[in-house]
Amino acid sequence: MPKPKRQSKRATRSSGSTRSRRRTSIEKDHIDRALTEPVIVVASPVFKKKNAEELIFDIPSAIPRLSVSWYCPAIDRALPPKSGDARLLTRKEEAILFRQYNYARMKLRALQDRVSRAKKPKDNNLDNLVRWYTILIERRDHIVECNLALVLAMAKRSWATGEYADLVAEGNVALLRAVDRFDCELGFKFSTYACRALTTAFNRFGRKQLKHKNNVPFEFDPDREPHHIRDDEIVGPEHLHAIREAVRSDEVQLTEVEKEVLRYRFGLFAGQNPPKLTLEKAGEMLGISKERVRQIQIRALRKIREVLEHQLPLDLMVG
Repeated sequence: MPKPKRQSKRATRSSGSTRSRRRTSIEKDHIDRALTEPVIVVASPVFKKKNAEELIFDIPSAIPRLSVSWYCPAIDRALPPKSGDARLLTRKEEAILFRQYNYARMKLRALQDRVSRAKKPKDNNLDNLVRWYTILIERRDHIVECNLALVLAMAKRSWATGEYADLVAEGNVALLRAVDRFDCELGFKFSTYACRALTTAFNRFGRKQLKHKNNVPFEFDPDREPHHIRDDEIVGPEHLHAIREAVRSDEVQLTEVEKEVLRYRFGLFAGQNPPKLTLEKAGEMLGISKERVRQIQIRALRKIREVLEHQLPLDLMVG
């Protein structure tokens, strides 16, 4: 006589071993954020070594994080808030934090691709995804906090008109993007690179203010684009040329999965009047879920938005 009960137990164990564990809404939110984070990796020669992770993260002395309670935009630029106990990092400290930040970005990008391609991502991949995303955010915040005083100092010197708080907000965004682009292996201090980025951002802000005063509309302003892109949102024809140029640029580090999603969703690499597939249909073509397509699309468009804002000529952005 056969033993169906034993076979049944084996079948149950087998099916149970492949089942993903249930996650809370908070965990799902963290995973979604990690999957949609736009990642541009600034490589380092250290990353190629076998024991790279140990060399980068096993640092004898930790770099302290200081309070930033002093940081708030003043009503008048003539009376900026005092920087309190703020201090700039040394070159050695910068190298440590930037290598850790970029290594975390490299690991996160690899996991984003792995999870995006999988129909049912493994739990350990999702856990590692959130882990490296948390490290990435922590290191980025640490670098930014140590350079906030630069924003206030450069904003005070800027010729741009308008509310001081708005100017500081522009500086905060420029500082974040400078952190994303800085290469610590070139031997320069980050403050030198950041000051130039802040000056460019403030000059750009000043030009925009002048255009508004002269009633000249700024047709494509990525700063006003929503952070969360709707599922049915399609890039308009007036933006396709600029986006094609951004995709072809070496500055946009799009993965193969991201390129495929853009191709199916917006027809960027097809001929005239290309088909634009829905999230569900694009997912069927790629063998992934509709939600995964949405996450990849958001990540890719955020990467392109950064290039449109800061790398391509201004005339591409205004029409």
